[in-house]
Amino acid sequence: MTKIVNPKEIRIDYLSRVEGETNLIVRLGTESLVEVRLDIFEPPRFFEGFMVGRKYDEVGDITSRICGICPISHMTTAIQAVEAAMGIDPSPQTKQIRRLMCISQNVASHIIHLYMLALPDYFGYPGFLPMIPDFPKEAEDFLAMKSAMNRVAAVIGGRALHPISMVVGGFTRIPTRADFHDLAKRIEEVLPLARRTIDRIHGLTPPDLHCESEYMALRKEDVFAVNDGRIVSSRGRRLETAEYLFFFKEKQESYGMAKKSFTAEGKTFMVGALARMNLKFDQYREKTRKIAEDLGIIVPDTNPYHNNLAQALEIYDGMLICLELLEEIQPRKEGLELRISDGEGISLTEAPRGLLMHSYAVDRKGTVQKANLVTPTAHNFANLEKDLHFLAVRFPEEDDLGDLKSKCAQLVRAYDPCFSCSVH
Repeated sequence: MTKIVNPKEIRIDYLSRVEGETNLIVRLGTESLVEVRLDIFEPPRFFEGFMVGRKYDEVGDITSRICGICPISHMTTAIQAVEAAMGIDPSPQTKQIRRLMCISQNVASHIIHLYMLALPDYFGYPGFLPMIPDFPKEAEDFLAMKSAMNRVAAVIGGRALHPISMVVGGFTRIPTRADFHDLAKRIEEVLPLARRTIDRIHGLTPPDLHCESEYMALRKEDVFAVNDGRIVSSRGRRLETAEYLFFFKEKQESYGMAKKSFTAEGKTFMVGALARMNLKFDQYREKTRKIAEDLGIIVPDTNPYHNNLAQALEIYDGMLICLELLEEIQPRKEGLELRISDGEGISLTEAPRGLLMHSYAVDRKGTVQKANLVTPTAHNFANLEKDLHFLAVRFPEEDDLGDLKSKCAQLVRAYDPCFSCSVH
């Protein structure tokens, strides 16, 4: 329910079309004094606490339940952190297949967000289901693309949701070359729909809001990084994975169950598709870059609403990368050789919404002694409130507060937050 409490306050009780539960409060004061608060009331989930005492081979399965949209990201990050703790270096094939799964999941997540959560904002509908009778082609494209990308997780992971074949050290089952050929065929069939999605999102008219943010993402020089690489930023930072815990700090607010992440200097930052576009546009496939240039997309882009557009480009580019990997990987059976030892390890991946961090300490029996997780929404929390504050300050006093309310809700959804992930 949305209501304007008084001429100087906007409240959105239970913000719709986001993953998880939050209220949004915007108070307009005198002389541009504004208070913005994302009141995240999603119940805490304590994953870090109940991971302690679990065995190393349970970590991936348990953490994948943090999210039903991005289970592969949590599973991959958790497994890689455990491998780092125990000194396990998986095979090149394992790394490639994990990369394939992560990219396919990012694409699938973007498809859900753009069609089901973001598009209704621009056509005056309360949700995607009421749109379907008036937008049947969009619904058909959405279902076809989602089905094709879900198939990647189902074939490689054993099922589309919460895969079971990815384990510490590798995979319990490797698909055949015929399986890969079938996956590639399905993706090729929906690639034109991904191209059409870019045009749809580019044709929208989001608010013209340009915010100064520091963008952060993983980057490798040879590939579009998703499950390894250095942390790079738009302000020239270059951080190794091991430096994460020294550079990033978390803060707990009294009004939100999620923690906020800041840099060591106490600054906010943005992660996700827009950050990746700004920092890795040169690593998009040539076809993707050509489409963006033909549409007049300029990088860097500082409008947070354009995170939707960056996601649309990633859908198309991600499909192209999947096709490359499906052709490149020559699947063969591999044994799982594990050496259980004690240690501490950390892993960073690019989840759909941005940087995801898992860190674990295990003893010599492979039992988890300490766990730490920081999700993309926790990374974005403070920056999102900052952008909401800037939006409210810019809003002309003589305009309708209902318009500001709509813009604020649109901005939250453009970030594609997952509050359920953030309150662990």
